[in-house]
Formats: sequence, structure tokens, C-alpha cells
Amino acid sequence: MNSPLVSVIVPNYNHAPYLRERIDSILNQTFQDFELILLDDCSTDDSRDILRSYQNHPKVSHVVLNEQNTGNTFLQWHRGINLAQGELIWMAESDDVAEAQLLETLAGELAANTAAVVAFCHSQMIDKDGQPMTLNWHKHGSNGQTLTYDGTWYLRHRMLVRNQIYNASMAVFRKSVFPLIPTDYQYYRYSGDWLFWNYVCQHGQVVEVCRVLSRFRQHPQKVTASSQQDGRQWRDIAGILRQTATLAHLNALQRRCLCGRWTKRFQKAEDHNHPDIATEFSDLYGGSSLDICLYEAGKLIGFLKD
Repeated sequence: MNSPLVSVIVPNYNHAPYLRERIDSILNQTFQDFELILLDDCSTDDSRDILRSYQNHPKVSHVVLNEQNTGNTFLQWHRGINLAQGELIWMAESDDVAEAQLLETLAGELAANTAAVVAFCHSQMIDKDGQPMTLNWHKHGSNGQTLTYDGTWYLRHRMLVRNQIYNASMAVFRKSVFPLIPTDYQYYRYSGDWLFWNYVCQHGQVVEVCRVLSRFRQHPQKVTASSQQDGRQWRDIAGILRQTATLAHLNALQRRCLCGRWTKRFQKAEDHNHPDIATEFSDLYGGSSLDICLYEAGKLIGFLKD
């Protein structure tokens, strides 16, 4: 049999309430040249029984149930990608939902543009019950257009501000870039995917499809919720920004703009009351009013666009 074009990987941990909806939204894609790899990190709910119920489906190539919990979703990413037979990877998070045209659209963009290494769509936030939330991070608006960027430009001018591919489920990427990516993204539990996409951007073009084709579920069990409470998110962000500033070859002035941007954001955040973090990462969170002014000026000339 020929290998599928796409390997769809679902890394799961304790998402039983959302798991069937997630898997069915994959199996019902309009594009069907894919295999489905189901992973579980030793869940304590009914997830394993749900995953086993799909093991004989013709699209399912692997059901891997860990006997011990790794505590790290990125180790699950790594395991799934090593099992994948497809040229393209869709990391479909187990609590999200996809529109039926997601895979057809994003895989189609990568098939049409061999210089592109990742294609992503827009994602709608939903609550635990699947109801739309008002939060929307897409500055261009979901107007249906398709935008193509040089990856190095995108890394410097978009990814230093925030993780534009903030929901792994909204992206499809080429498996061929995976061996080229350092594994240190696995150490950042809160936002390691941000560093992962930054590494991917180095290797080719980035395609943005301005259509909402993914639904990104928010609920209290998410890793991001606990990270925001204990301040770990700020440490993770700082480590990732330092690494990305090096990848983007920022000069001293650009680094001050970056410091101004993140100092401003840290000071405005509701959970910023961590003076030890501000001191430890003073190059990012301890900037002066001049750094903030430099950042605002940098926006006007096209650097660090919000």
C-alpha cells in the first residue's frame, strides 16, 4: 500500500469528554488521504476505552497507550511523528475540533507550494461546552485570503510578538523539517510549541489561510491555566524569547524594542506580581520607559508588529 500523504496525530491525556468529537471531526474530513495515530499518556479517565473503540477503524494505524505518564505532551508529539508515514503532519490536539475542510485546505496549500514548510488556518476559541468565545487573535481578520511569508521574515516580525500558531491543531507542517529541529522545545511545558514553530519557520515559507477551520477549546484542565497561576508561563516565555532573538539575529536596538514590548505586557498582566521573575529576566521584563518608547517607535517602522 502507498503511504498516506498526511499523518494525523492525536496526543491525549484525560480529555475523555471531548475525545469522540475530536476524532470524529478528523475522520469526517473532506480530504481522506491520511492515517490516524492515537496516543494516550496514561489517562485516569475513560480516554483509553474511547481510543480502543477506534482501533479497528481503517484510518487508524496506531493506538499507543502509555503505561506510565510522561507529563509532557511534546514527548507524545515526538513519539507520534516517529511513527508517522505521511509527508505532512497534523498535530490534532485531543480537546479541539476541526471543520471538515481543514485538512483539504492546508494540505492543499503545502502541495501547491513546495517552498512552504507550514500552513495554518485561523482558530475560534470555544469554551468547555463548545460555545464560541469572543477572544480572537487574528489581526488580519478571517477574510478568506491566503497570505504567504518568507519564514525568516515571519520569525522576526511576527513570532517575536506572540505565537501566531497558538493552537497546534490549526497547522499542518512537513515531516521533513522535524529532524532539523532541536529538541529543547520539549522543556517548555507552557509554550514549547511556540519555540517549535519558530524553528520550523527557519526552513521555508509560512502560509496563513485566513479562514476559521479549527476550534480551540478552553477549559480548566489545560496546562496553560495552571501555568498562568504559578508564574511558570513568564519563565517559559522568557526562555523562548531569548532563543528566538538569537535565531532572528537581533541587534542591540532591536533587543531593546523587544524588551520594551514585553516589559509593557508584563506590567499590564494580572499575574505579573513575581518580582523574582522580573529581576531574573530583566532583559525582557525589567525595561525602562525608554525601552517601551523604542518599542512603540519600532511598530511604526514595521518591527515587532502587533
